[in-house]
Amino acid sequence: MSSDRSYGDPETRRRILEATHEVVVERGSRLKLSDVADRADVSRQAVYLHFGDRTQLLVALVQHMDESLHLGESLARVQDAPTNSELIERTMQLHASFSAAIDPIALILDAAQYEDEALGTAWRDRLRFRHQVHRDLIERIADEGSLADGWTPDTAADVFYAITLPGPWRELTQELGWTSDQYVLLMTTVLQRALLADPPVPNSPT
Repeated sequence: MSSDRSYGDPETRRRILEATHEVVVERGSRLKLSDVADRADVSRQAVYLHFGDRTQLLVALVQHMDESLHLGESLARVQDAPTNSELIERTMQLHASFSAAIDPIALILDAAQYEDEALGTAWRDRLRFRHQVHRDLIERIADEGSLADGWTPDTAADVFYAITLPGPWRELTQELGWTSDQYVLLMTTVLQRALLADPPVPNSPT
């Protein structure tokens, strides 16, 4: 199901998406289109005309957040890292900031993926994109001869992807009390030591 719709004023569309984000942060999966309409100061019919239904609205919100959080620019910064150690560190910095920003939406999509086919498809598409990003980064490491013994690009990419999913970030930072700085430092150290043939000497954890 596509969320691309050309109806109406782009400014109204943006206002609806920003209102959706606010409501999701406040109410999570209890999101109602009427709440979004009230927050955006539009009619519920306007929300339907712009996005079709709740599912398409949430899918469009994910795409909107990529743009508003400048995901493309952040990924370019990761890819421009001068060393593979720095590549991993910049990746973890991006995960720490991006996971915090998208977590309310990620919770809804993750929970709904086995109950709502459209939301499940949207979420799995997002995860496939994440996996491919990690695969591309690992291929750079492997092409430079810096991948540690015992790994193939496939298995290294799988682990790099899985360990950086929103679930582990959420458990470490929200349930176990890690700060964002601890998450970046310690997960960077774990991944550098696991994946790189010549990892740097780690800093002391704080």
